[in-house]
Amino acid sequence: MRAVFLAAIVFVIAQTSPPTYGTARAAALKTCEAIDANASQSALAFNPDGYRSYYVQSECLQRAAVQFRDVTLCDRVKERRTVLWSSWGYSPVNCRTLVGQGVDADRKETGEVRRRYLASGMVLRDFRLARNGNGRDYDLTPAFDGSDGHGYTITIEIMAAGGRPAAIHTNGYFVDPRSALNIYIRLQDIRARLPEFEPGRSYSVRATATFSLAASDSSRFLSDSFIEGIFPLRERTRSVVKTIQF
Repeated sequence: MRAVFLAAIVFVIAQTSPPTYGTARAAALKTCEAIDANASQSALAFNPDGYRSYYVQSECLQRAAVQFRDVTLCDRVKERRTVLWSSWGYSPVNCRTLVGQGVDADRKETGEVRRRYLASGMVLRDFRLARNGNGRDYDLTPAFDGSDGHGYTITIEIMAAGGRPAAIHTNGYFVDPRSALNIYIRLQDIRARLPEFEPGRSYSVRATATFSLAASDSSRFLSDSFIEGIFPLRERTRSVVKTIQF
């Protein structure tokens, strides 16, 4: 139990919100555009063939194109032609090749993750909500089916008047067949998001578990549209709605 609890803590810490694809791309592009377009490196004899001479800004743009899988940036990469030193490594042609290789690898990897999830991923089946031992707050216990442990974002919503959802809890958790999650929800947090909430009344409650994908790391950022085209949100999200007396 302690190991599962620690794994959940580690995953929650790792879930600190990364920059969005658009924000990160804009920041990388701003860095590249701040470089003098004529600044260059040459005579890099120990670099591999094709990378012994280049424009610094073009190197930055090509790196961003590969990181963000954005082939449109390749049009801005300039090859630095010299007599002695090869420079084809930083060029529109090679940039497009590298971006294409990255996209192909991402498509294969994401497709394999989807296949494993659909075959044996943890799927939210039910949940129970009860008063916490302090008599004031609440504990929500989700129940899952499946065998393949992974990270999930769990969101708890109360459906307010008119069907308006009020999210009273959302966080990342590691879920596997041994998990015994108990989500603590404070009354003050409920009232902060749903001021008209009254203990003792019945409300429609929706619990949602979403399979988490690693959309970015130090070498790549994947856009939401790319992920949606391979592993749609609707396939990796499960919701259970129940009427609960608080």
